[in-house]
Amino acid sequence: MKKSEKLLLAVFGLLFIIIIGGGGLTLAYNHYREVSDEVEGLKNRLIEMNQAITEGAEWQRRSEWLDENVPTLSSRQEASTRLLESLQREAEKAGLTLAGREFLESRSKVDVDGQPSEEISGYFEQATVRVTLSQVKEEPFFKWMHALQQPQGFLGITRLLINPSGQGKTINAEVEVTQFYREQPTARPVRSSEGTEP
Repeated sequence: MKKSEKLLLAVFGLLFIIIIGGGGLTLAYNHYREVSDEVEGLKNRLIEMNQAITEGAEWQRRSEWLDENVPTLSSRQEASTRLLESLQREAEKAGLTLAGREFLESRSKVDVDGQPSEEISGYFEQATVRVTLSQVKEEPFFKWMHALQQPQGFLGITRLLINPSGQGKTINAEVEVTQFYREQPTARPVRSSEGTEP
């Protein structure tokens, strides 16, 4: 082998070692980053789990409070009726007259196939009433809204549309108020196992 061939072989060998070594280092660095990211994720998850354990008593207390205080009603009709009565009672106290009243059906989510979604709707059932107020003064209107939205009543204004009426300092308003409640479980008739009718 000539001296130039030996030099050329040494250069190619060195380049080969640099390329393979660089690729190996890059691969090792990427693996190190993946492992360190996973370790960081596990640390965060451990912190969240420890926090959940320490806050468990607080969440249990909140759950018990909800169980004691959420209104339990027998049906959606009862909830809607009570809600409308409450709206009218508070409106009379504030000196307001409800011009229009409308019971609203719950807005159910629809799947891609057009069928109602079987997704769980949450912790509460809902009954919603839309009321219209015409040419009412602002101050009694806002006092009425404030009186409605007390936490212990589980009532909330879920939609509000206010427009000036054009006559003095009065407004026209459309308000949707929602009662959140739990529905009482209904008792099912029990059939005897012997085949006789109850």
